[in-house]
Amino acid sequence: MPPAQAELLRLAEHELRTPLTSIRGYSELLATGRAGALSEQQQRMAGLIDLCAGKVYGIIEGLIVLAGLGDGSFGLAVEPTPLAPLAARVAAEVATQARAAAVALDVAVPAELTIVADPRHLQRALAGLVRTAIDFAPARGTVRLAARTPAGGGTQVVVTGPAGGPAAGEQLELYDRCLRADAGPADLEGPGLGLAVAHAVVAHHGGTVTAGADGTGVAVTVTLPAAPPDDPACVVVRRRSVSGSPRG
Repeated sequence: MPPAQAELLRLAEHELRTPLTSIRGYSELLATGRAGALSEQQQRMAGLIDLCAGKVYGIIEGLIVLAGLGDGSFGLAVEPTPLAPLAARVAAEVATQARAAAVALDVAVPAELTIVADPRHLQRALAGLVRTAIDFAPARGTVRLAARTPAGGGTQVVVTGPAGGPAAGEQLELYDRCLRADAGPADLEGPGLGLAVAHAVVAHHGGTVTAGADGTGVAVTVTLPAAPPDDPACVVVRRRSVSGSPRG
């Protein structure tokens, strides 16, 4: 992406962030009844406002990430990151979308799991995967976000969507097409942008994203090392110790 276009996207993100945050905050107050009682129809409309504002916000942030990848400015600010609170933030971020789709969220992340990662970008990546699973899930289905420590070390975060939505083969075709470093503009329509961003963020952490299916649904597995490798391709621009001071 040309530098001028990348800079324009950053400017747009900066200018739109504050009003979108306000829209989402007020619509959440309305939808949850904290600003006063609403009728069922009014609650649904307030929820849709929040959902649409959240989608616009996510698209802008995704484009910023891709612009940074294009001009080489994208980097990670890594620190010891507990996964359970991060997973809870992901669930809160996608809650409006899940409610609108009548899809339940199940989060199962052990409290002791901690990795060295960029929490902001990792949350963005996982939220993109969960949003895609919600898009595919049938009404009254359950999307699960779980984490485990495999025998070989590192950490695996698994997003599982239920059976009953679009055919598993159709879903896997989308994942295969979008979870590639060379995904083109045509691949980024719909959920493709979130998947491309997730792939890029995980790859910069030195990890991988894979998708598979069985009779119970489609599972997307993010495999992460304990810390990003010392590899210039990962563009780790800043490391923070437990105390918060920069390291190297």
